[in-house]
Amino acid sequence: MSGIPTGRTHPSHTPAVRGATEYSAPVITFDRVTVAYGRGRGVTHALVDFTLRVARGETVALLGPSGSGKSTALKALAGFVRPTSGSVRLGSRDVTGLPPAKRGIGVVVQSYALFPHMKVADNVAFGLRARRVPRAEIGARVTEALEMVGMAAYGKRLPRELSGGQQQRIAIARALAIRPAVLLLDEPLAALDAQLRETMLGELTRLRAALPDTAMLYVTHDQGEALALADRIAVMRNSRLADVDTAENLWKRPPSSFTAEFLGGANLLPCTVTRVIGTSARVSIGGVPVTATAPQPDIGHVAWESDLPAFLCVRPHAVTLTAPGAKGSFAARIVSTVWRGSTTRITLTVDELEGVQVDADVAGHDQRTPGAVVGVQFPSDGSVLVPAA
Repeated sequence: MSGIPTGRTHPSHTPAVRGATEYSAPVITFDRVTVAYGRGRGVTHALVDFTLRVARGETVALLGPSGSGKSTALKALAGFVRPTSGSVRLGSRDVTGLPPAKRGIGVVVQSYALFPHMKVADNVAFGLRARRVPRAEIGARVTEALEMVGMAAYGKRLPRELSGGQQQRIAIARALAIRPAVLLLDEPLAALDAQLRETMLGELTRLRAALPDTAMLYVTHDQGEALALADRIAVMRNSRLADVDTAENLWKRPPSSFTAEFLGGANLLPCTVTRVIGTSARVSIGGVPVTATAPQPDIGHVAWESDLPAFLCVRPHAVTLTAPGAKGSFAARIVSTVWRGSTTRITLTVDELEGVQVDADVAGHDQRTPGAVVGVQFPSDGSVLVPAA
């Protein structure tokens, strides 16, 4: 392995495959997969040079805004779209050109896609019959799958007699009945109301623990789902893989400003690095010194240097409001307040950060009003440096 390069350039980030996939053979492999539609000047790239590996038993969330390429990646793996270039492998098998039915993958989509004229048991049995599983075995496999999702008593009902959450459980049972080594979930909770989403999120967490050998690829735009379920998160942007790492690392030490903002809505405060010793950095915000964490750069990064422009990443819950003029605080003025039940989101302008607004989450129903002058503190244990480029 080469050493960490140094220089005057900004720290940069190259997506790398980390975690369990480094130590075991991958079950899922995307190798420089590109999906494009059209020709010439009219070509549209839905996925560009996408490389990712998922290990046996690992859950990876593809997280990103609409149009970022996450669903296209899942469709390329499922066989619903053919890559323009690159390859897709399941274990050692190259499945790039195989039809969906030949891949042995369980797929759960947002719309459930249950057959309305079939009873629940027949919906769950559909994939087994298509694979010509012996009739004597189908009944036991259907019962097993329904029990796994807590729907054993609903086999004789029609889909229209079930709630949205129950229909989604049946869709998951149908995918599990074929005992797939790979399970794909494409925004499975998006069509549910908030309370049902919370319930189903708990069910998916339990299901994940019950399937220790199944690799899962979970597509979502909801950061809460990704953080709750995923071993690693692959952040997608503009049809490309932006960052990939464990959920904890991406939250605590985001490698790019996009990931910092998208995963948790972090405040990004322009600053200048003045000194770095180990993982401790001293930065300047509008001439005021602040202490922050400086993540150690990985291979492919450039080391932090003095006088480099950077961002100080501070989550809204870590911002503290004080009385004006309090020691260690910045002068600020409240722009707006939004009560969210357990917290109040307060948006402020900070005198030393012209043109930059800062969000703070304050416990309870805060009564401060727009226009009020306050102090703002950014704690050293809740602030981390993020590259400016």
